[in-house]
Amino acid sequence: MSKPKTRRTYFYLLLFILLLIIGITFWFISKNNLEPKTLVLHKTFKVTNELSEMVQESDVIVIGEYKGLDSKWNMAPFEQHENVEGHLFNFQVNETLKGKPVEKEILINHRYSEIISIEESDEVVDETGVIVEEAKNIFTKEVENKDPLYIKPANSEKYMIFLKENSELGHYYPAIEPFLIQFDSNDVAQLKSNLINLDKNKLKFKTKVEERTFYVINEIPYTVVDNISGKNLDEITRLVKTLHQ
Repeated sequence: MSKPKTRRTYFYLLLFILLLIIGITFWFISKNNLEPKTLVLHKTFKVTNELSEMVQESDVIVIGEYKGLDSKWNMAPFEQHENVEGHLFNFQVNETLKGKPVEKEILINHRYSEIISIEESDEVVDETGVIVEEAKNIFTKEVENKDPLYIKPANSEKYMIFLKENSELGHYYPAIEPFLIQFDSNDVAQLKSNLINLDKNKLKFKTKVEERTFYVINEIPYTVVDNISGKNLDEITRLVKTLHQ
């Protein structure tokens, strides 16, 4: 009389264990699908608060006006199979403050964006990082990450620009951050940089790969203190010429 009862108890125990395993597996799958992930992109570059360092880092310093977008191109070396979009702008040079005399019109490259690949899979991982179930499917999505330093220059406005020369490709690019000083109709300066009064919320965005939400964060450990805005063009020009002598 006790054997059937024992078998029944054993059966229910196995059933309970099986349901528990299934429940835990589904919980992990559901948890993994619902919890967002964060992808941090670390950005390093030269930054300064001082006009003297802007002058020191530059091959060429010019005053002039932007004359519009010339073209877009992939800045990444061909062998890397990456996509980094640069915008080449036409710039009319009115005066050269540092460096050898340049053409009356030059090309200046502004780094615009990069394409990053985000991977997601149906791999199941527990809270300790142990893989509970190997991935059967891997999903990849390419997303555009706008360069957090990019500022679209205004056409036909007066700028002083601090540049490096890329002689192989025949264009110029920013020497340091910041590299742009814009002047109004009264020749009063405004230093241009997204790192002035930096809003960290603008350094991140979210995207979705299958059912997973990803937060992409551009990690920038720098800010810029503006010591230039409000000064007059003549004053800054004199300082630049003095600093590079």
